Amino acid sequence: MNSFIHDALNTSKRSVAGLSDRLTQMCGETTAVLRCALACMIVLGFAGLAAIQPAFAAENPLYTITGVEVDVRAETAAEAKKQAITEANVKAFAIFAQRVGGKALGDRLSDIPSKRIDAMLDSLSIEEERTGPQRYIGKLTVRFLPGKMRAIMAELGVAYSEKLARRTVIVPVWRTAEGVMVWEDNPWRAAWLSLRAENSPVPLIVPLGDLADTDTLTAELAAGRDEAALEAIRLRYEADALLVAEASPVGEDTVQASMIGTSAVGRLEFDKAYVAENGGGIAEAARIAALRFHQVMLLRWKKKNETGPVTQSLPVATLPIAVAFYSTEEWSALRARILSTPGVSGVDISTISQGGAIVQLSYVTGFEQLRQSLWSAGLALQNVGGTWVLQAS
Repeated sequence: MNSFIHDALNTSKRSVAGLSDRLTQMCGETTAVLRCALACMIVLGFAGLAAIQPAFAAENPLYTITGVEVDVRAETAAEAKKQAITEANVKAFAIFAQRVGGKALGDRLSDIPSKRIDAMLDSLSIEEERTGPQRYIGKLTVRFLPGKMRAIMAELGVAYSEKLARRTVIVPVWRTAEGVMVWEDNPWRAAWLSLRAENSPVPLIVPLGDLADTDTLTAELAAGRDEAALEAIRLRYEADALLVAEASPVGEDTVQASMIGTSAVGRLEFDKAYVAENGGGIAEAARIAALRFHQVMLLRWKKKNETGPVTQSLPVATLPIAVAFYSTEEWSALRARILSTPGVSGVDISTISQGGAIVQLSYVTGFEQLRQSLWSAGLALQNVGGTWVLQAS
């Protein structure tokens, strides 16, 4: 195995054509290794990777901030858009800070200069936009570079956990005198959607409410906690847990909300009235209730998993692993997912072929901690026939 990787590292310096020729020559020397690693990946890994392909769209989930809204006026539309992008980066950074440390950390980091935040930007994409002669209105997705974000947190001495909880599906049931609603437009469903918590440390998934959902789970089945229907929804969204969150209006500015069940952060029992601030009405009361529920979940997760600041001076260990993928695009997405795992400092290709690659995984944590972090990211690192193989968990 070591000889195989050593030869592959030297080969990687040559042209792509030369690499292909060399790999062909090496087949006889490494038949046992490839049979063990790549055959295992074909049998186990391809199915797993195919199953999680939709998740590749969410690269670096903790450092990806979606739905950042901006509305900027300037002398020209071009200038308004330019200012809007800077504003979106600043807003996204504030959202990240609140995700990992709550309002206190968000307030503490509010004075970080926008130019410094811009330097931590990985990419930016536009979800929606409208422009006028002197105005830009948009909704953007901002992705930060994990390494640079860790560095600034370490510099500031901020303790936070990059570990993500398993996904929890939230089914919002809105109960009024006229009956119950789940999929229709209502303040309670809108409140949970407004959290945009898919990429938070405690990811919450609000079902789409498409035909497949509505055929599986009616409002009556949801309100009655029908186990079979709820389990079908949980499985559809590949979540570890599902919670039914129920709410009803009380007067014009209060919502009575409850949520009882088991989630990724343990047993939850909420049943409380929430009042809108500044006369915001039922919609604002619902938003406050949903936000409070999620904040409590985040706080529990943070207390359980918070570590010291991630420093850049920890010793680096390396491990050769086998990874399966179908295309260069899939490898790029998978590599980004691995790199976003806490403790991983680098992923370098040693040898590549059509069905996958042998890569050098660099990490700065203990080995068992690395495996646990990968598992939390939906990736299993297993020893198969003497070869470490990475596949979907």
